[in-house]
Amino acid sequence: MGPLQLVFGAIVILLMLGLGATITITDFKHAVRVWKAPLTAVICQFGVMPLLAFCLATALGVTKQQGLSMLVVGCSPGGSTSNLFTYYSHGDLALSIIATSFSTLLAIAFMPLTMLAYSSPFTDDEVKIPYTSLILPLVMVLAPVTMGMLVKHKSSRWAHYVEKAASYLGMAFIMTALIGGLASNQDALAQSWKLWVAASVLMPVGSGMGYLISYGVGLPSRACRTVCLETGLQNSTLALAVLAFSFPDPATFKAVSVFPLLYSLFLLVDGALITLMFNYLSRGKQQSESGAMQKAAPVGDEEKSEKEDSLGKASENCEDLVSVVI
Repeated sequence: MGPLQLVFGAIVILLMLGLGATITITDFKHAVRVWKAPLTAVICQFGVMPLLAFCLATALGVTKQQGLSMLVVGCSPGGSTSNLFTYYSHGDLALSIIATSFSTLLAIAFMPLTMLAYSSPFTDDEVKIPYTSLILPLVMVLAPVTMGMLVKHKSSRWAHYVEKAASYLGMAFIMTALIGGLASNQDALAQSWKLWVAASVLMPVGSGMGYLISYGVGLPSRACRTVCLETGLQNSTLALAVLAFSFPDPATFKAVSVFPLLYSLFLLVDGALITLMFNYLSRGKQQSESGAMQKAAPVGDEEKSEKEDSLGKASENCEDLVSVVI
């Protein structure tokens, strides 16, 4: 195992350890009871994104290496970054964590299947991803997630520490890899305008489709936002790990790593823009609801005054009736 595999393997282990420390068996049981939203998120994850990546690679006419790297990103499970953006978008954070966990665990089966379904136009004897290279990073996910869940089961306090430490270290590794990868691929970045286009639209288009599908099946607004972000925000770190194990040669890995790095860059930009849009829409909805309540208030006052007038008149009538009787 070379240095590239060790670096990306460590990043995946740290991030998955932090993810495991946020969930319990009870969370999975709850997800089974309210199955509609998690199921929609998983279907969008492994139904929309691989197909979208395949269509973009085909339409843009990229090379086999570039197309294969786009497919690996498209077929990857959801990334934990979606949990952060869901929180700031006022989405359903519990659903986001469960959906990320489900897609990560199910990726062991669905990622090889989707790669098998879509990768044939971009593979040959020289450019291909061996099954062992694909499955090994996915198996590496299980152990740290399980360990994180065990820590959570034993002590919520220690799970909180593990989650924070693993998340911070993982993000530090990701930023280092992103900056280093972009700096070392400047020549490739200047020549790969097609990858810039694909990286800039994969996340927002996938997120939009995820929102429309979740809205179409009748999910509430907060769940729609969550599925939207879960669909578009892929685990690009896991995708880089898969490519590092599949292409250990530094020159080849440099070529196939361009798209995941660009996607990681646009993921932050597109995710922030979508979050701002959701917050703007939420603010507008709250203002309209507040305005409606204010408009309804005078009506209530008028009704109250009318009731008081009628009671007053009734009292006067009663007094008249008493005086007559006396």
